Amino acid sequence: MGKRGPAPKPTPLRLLHGDTADRINHDTPEPAPGDPVCPEDVSDEVRQVWDYTLQNLIVMGIASPADRDSLRCYAEAVVTHRRACAILAREEVVGPGAMGGMVVNPAVRVQRDTAAVIRAFAGEFGFSPSARSEIRKGEASHDGTTSARYLNA
Repeated sequence: MGKRGPAPKPTPLRLLHGDTADRINHDTPEPAPGDPVCPEDVSDEVRQVWDYTLQNLIVMGIASPADRDSLRCYAEAVVTHRRACAILAREEVVGPGAMGGMVVNPAVRVQRDTAAVIRAFAGEFGFSPSARSEIRKGEASHDGTTSARYLNA
């Protein structure tokens, strides 16, 4: 079972809000500067989604090498979702079953499940208007990179 309740408030936000010292994690890890590197074993389709998504993360100033595996999962889910949509564009959503009843095309489940994965990662990466409203692009740090600051959590 996952953690309950809202996500914890990020340390920069706690500092901005003036939380008491005992509620602030002064040892919050910072990701290494730079961009994630795409794994070599991805398909061309996944690589296209990766490149497009990474470019958006760079523009927003929130790309980090620590996001490599999450970004890969997101890109894989987008490609799988597109494939399921293509199948549903060619085939019926509901068709006759073996015992005379109606059966839902299995691509519907794949489409729905991957949409949920995409939505979850999109929220983490700030790819929706509501997710972006929670992130403020930070100023350049001493090493020339930028960091994101969360407004609400």
